[in-house]
Amino acid sequence: MHPAFNETVPLYHEPIPARWEGVADRKPWQHQITAVIPCFNHYHETVSVVALLRLQTVKPYIILVDTGSTPHQYASLRSLAAPDLELHAIRSNGTPHPCSLIASALDLGFSLAETPYVFTTHQDCFLVARDFLEYLQTTIVGHDAVGYQLSPRPGTRWREHLGHTATLWDLNSWDRIGATWTLRRCRHLLHRSHHHQHHSPDPAIDTEASVNAAYLNAGAKIAFVGTEQNYERTLDANIDHCRSLVCSSLYSPPHHERAHAWATDAMRLAQRRIRDWTTYGPAENPPDPPSPPLDPPPETCYPSNTAHPNTHDATENHEWSKPMGP
Repeated sequence: MHPAFNETVPLYHEPIPARWEGVADRKPWQHQITAVIPCFNHYHETVSVVALLRLQTVKPYIILVDTGSTPHQYASLRSLAAPDLELHAIRSNGTPHPCSLIASALDLGFSLAETPYVFTTHQDCFLVARDFLEYLQTTIVGHDAVGYQLSPRPGTRWREHLGHTATLWDLNSWDRIGATWTLRRCRHLLHRSHHHQHHSPDPAIDTEASVNAAYLNAGAKIAFVGTEQNYERTLDANIDHCRSLVCSSLYSPPHHERAHAWATDAMRLAQRRIRDWTTYGPAENPPDPPSPPLDPPPETCYPSNTAHPNTHDATENHEWSKPMGP
């Protein structure tokens, strides 16, 4: 760990006037993009994910939010703290939904971000294109968010939703819309009670449900740059996602074994990219072009006052809140 980052702000012992700003030469808010990554164990995968982010043509500030790692794994993750990376931790005595901690981690990361854009991703998602963040930053012009489409969710209109696998969010749009990740808000929108969810989580509620409800109601404009399938590895020109490696350790040991094998191969390939990207500059070793936005449809424009996609398939006859945002 960098010695200047053993102590978080405010820096009581540093002889500087604005101790709340920290001592990094490049402040967190002086980046263009903040990458927010919920964490649960899997230190070694995180090291590769972070290294690939740091070698992007547009280098992000990185926020890791731990959601309950073992003490040893948390200490290892804490060792990653650096001028361009900070780690936070959530410790809960219990949640009503398995996705609640991930949503809370994302909310914390978004509340700390002070950059124009936030990039959401996972510990098991390894970037393949060296200019992927630059590509998303170019593609988001004229949109409120761009990224990978949500994987299939039976009983919902998931085709209109963004996932958080590899998605760039415009924070001005986020604040204007009043979006949030918290699942409590989604239960309110869907008029659901949390009491029945302990053993059978509501299929209409997932990590991204609140965000997509807010964007839909506000008439937000989004674009998809890729698709994914549940319980499958996504390996394309942009990302190598060993889907559900982290969470499957809690709910599906058989899939976790399969995802672990994918991750072993993905990390081998990631190490090769890290070596090549470190050795050669972007001009000497131009990356493969990222996949273009999907067509059809290249984009989705949510009309204002439209009911949440889950309304028709999973929550018929529910009243809906008024649109959030102007």
